[in-house]
Amino acid sequence: MIKLTQENYYEDTSYLSNSRFKRYQKCQAMALAVDSGSWVEERDETALLVGNYVHSYFESPEAHEQFLAENGDKLIAKSGKNKGGLKSDFVIGDKMIESLRGDDGFNRLYHGYPDDDVQKEMIVFGEIEGVPVKGKLDSVNLSRGYFVDLKTMKSIYAEEYNAELRQRVPAAVNNILNFGYHAQLGLYRELLEQTTGKAFRPLIVAVSKENVPDKDILKIDEEWLEEGLDKLKTEIVEVWAVIQGKQKPKECGRCDYCRSKKKLDAVISLNDLIGGKDD
Repeated sequence: MIKLTQENYYEDTSYLSNSRFKRYQKCQAMALAVDSGSWVEERDETALLVGNYVHSYFESPEAHEQFLAENGDKLIAKSGKNKGGLKSDFVIGDKMIESLRGDDGFNRLYHGYPDDDVQKEMIVFGEIEGVPVKGKLDSVNLSRGYFVDLKTMKSIYAEEYNAELRQRVPAAVNNILNFGYHAQLGLYRELLEQTTGKAFRPLIVAVSKENVPDKDILKIDEEWLEEGLDKLKTEIVEVWAVIQGKQKPKECGRCDYCRSKKKLDAVISLNDLIGGKDD
């Protein structure tokens, strides 16, 4: 295996990352096509850019300047009342930054005390079910045994319905469960222990994309961390086999890639569409 560095981390394909794994969870055929370069996934980058805008600010001044240099034109409004200035999403991003920057509790947690050994964007790696996996952690306090993942989300407490739990829950619950953040933190905890030989406690700092941002320190309970990591373990070997060309990728049949390959070769009944069966 190659030695992972800040310079080669994102280009490396010898390890499986959490984001790449999640792409295969959505559709193996699409993900393999993206990996091979034969398909470009079209999606709205705004949410990702806002997250990186906030993340880079708290990583270091140099990281933030680099982000602005690489993405500055994407932040500027080309029309409307903000023409020539920051797009409204990044105006909110500035408010999120300001909310956290002036919070002593956040600064102690994310940056640590003066004598703490804190690493930002720390690379971790190891094996899960024999598959080489890597990760990058926002902030790791090596002195105090915890790591922090900074998550930007639409809201923390606005109520939403969760189909799996069959109840209305705070939006942060849907954000964590629907995006698989419980699996991500369970994975990072395992890789961090494999990398350092020590156990660490995962925490989330959630900050909302509201005009007046909300914020909280969230802990994911042990049963959710274990459930997320266990689900990852049940699927990761098959995903790796697909990546290595040992197994044919499955098509989800619903994503842009699958729709682009679709041929009219079957008749679908109404009962099929609603999940019923033909008599």
